[in-house]
Amino acid sequence: MQISAVIPTKNRLHDLQNAVQSILDQTRLPDELVIIDQSDSESPRSAVYKLFEAAIEKPRLIYVLDPEIAGLIPAKKASLSHSSGDLICFLEDDVVLEPDYVANMEAAFLEKPEMIGACGIVTIGAKTSLPYLWLFHLFHRGIFEDRRVGIHGLPEKAGMELIPSNYLSGGLSAYRREVFDVIPFDTVNQLFMLEDIDFSTRAVRHFGAERFFINPASRLAHYMSPVNRTQFGPRWERKGREYILFYKKHCDQPAALISLIWLLIGLVLEGGYASLRIFRLSPLFGLLRGISKGVKQQLLPL
Repeated sequence: MQISAVIPTKNRLHDLQNAVQSILDQTRLPDELVIIDQSDSESPRSAVYKLFEAAIEKPRLIYVLDPEIAGLIPAKKASLSHSSGDLICFLEDDVVLEPDYVANMEAAFLEKPEMIGACGIVTIGAKTSLPYLWLFHLFHRGIFEDRRVGIHGLPEKAGMELIPSNYLSGGLSAYRREVFDVIPFDTVNQLFMLEDIDFSTRAVRHFGAERFFINPASRLAHYMSPVNRTQFGPRWERKGREYILFYKKHCDQPAALISLIWLLIGLVLEGGYASLRIFRLSPLFGLLRGISKGVKQQLLPL
């Protein structure tokens, strides 16, 4: 297959260096690496060029530095016009791939020709406690059911079978190019945290659930960069608003309203617990503000 690896990035010089080096260390190199950089300086681009100059074997590099590209989703959309692969692998700029990540992703698509979307799993950076997993799956039901949580974070290769999933993780996802011919990125409704599950849900609804999977053989570590990452109140506000918008976009699904009400109960409990842990009410109040904003926000057509 012709494989394009895509990394959107902004002002994360050292994270980007580590991510790119892990791509150069792949047993199966992608055919091209497309970097959409929204940084304020030339430093990240210069660092990546130095890595490529030192590499003996390397993919074709397409580096787009454009600070006017505003956000993750516009960067993903922009990457499509610069990539030529028939398999597009999206990666975050603060991940480190295991050496066989790309090889195992390609193998899965070749062995299962009907598969048109897949994501790998996160090892370091995604482990959660058993009580949290139990509560998460208790409240995320119906249109919010998420099989990824509990699979991400496994430190050992405990099973390599593909796992059907309606949700694919955006920062470690791979899609056949044909998906983007019919499913556009949502650049108008200000999604970020739930952009990946909204995109994969829309793709599943169009192509059918039996064509999307989690691939446990493609693994990476996610070293959550503090750069460009919202905290406390703003993060919880975004979370509440985007869950409401996700519901609005998929409210025609069975039991969608019941799923939303049940989820909101869980989110309020989680937000309250988060507030108690830090002795600040900003998570809970941020969540409630976000829910209110989501209710008031009008969806724009794609």
